[in-house]
Amino acid sequence: MTTATRCGLCAALLTLGLAAHAGLERLDDTERPPLRQSLKTIPLEMDGWVGHDVPVAPDIVERAQTTEYLNRVYESRRSPGVKLTLWINYSEYGTNLRHTPEICLPSGGWTKVESQTRELSLPAGDRGEVTCTRLGYAQGDLVKHVGFWYYIFGEGRLQNMVRRLPITSRSSHGRTTRGSSMTVEVFYPGDVDPDAVALAEFGRELLAALEPILPVERAEYHVP
Repeated sequence: MTTATRCGLCAALLTLGLAAHAGLERLDDTERPPLRQSLKTIPLEMDGWVGHDVPVAPDIVERAQTTEYLNRVYESRRSPGVKLTLWINYSEYGTNLRHTPEICLPSGGWTKVESQTRELSLPAGDRGEVTCTRLGYAQGDLVKHVGFWYYIFGEGRLQNMVRRLPITSRSSHGRTTRGSSMTVEVFYPGDVDPDAVALAEFGRELLAALEPILPVERAEYHVP
């Protein structure tokens, strides 16, 4: 393949990707599905966990650009002393995707530990599975883990496919979105659950509790 041919092919792919992205934005620019129920309806007690709400400072809520949020600590019934902090941020305008762990934690002085990054497949009933990214961050001698995934609502298979194209995904993932979206983050000290066993157990129960709350048309993502 000649250089000219390769350049022409790249230009054609770029044009196709940008045209598809622009077309989808025109079609979906007002699609902002609300949650079907409030996040507060997530049970304080799930099968293996007991939780309590934790207040959030108003300036943090404002900076998180959240329409609705949930900040709650859950303790394991099976392993007393194992506590996970759940932060869920729903945004009507998708602005919460600017506040993923890989953006916020480094800005707070935390350094990513690549060797502690892994993916977990969590069963999600009739929808199959949701992939959760478990990330590790260090600050001095302290290590924290965070399980992360997020949703974009009002998005069908075609939009999902176009978002995953290399040409469009960089502008779509982790910054902003046409429609509403929600991030899910689960924080805990690194030595509490080093193998992500508790995170996987909690994630399964949380997904079951989220199902009646989330809009039906949605795409799940796990890369911050």
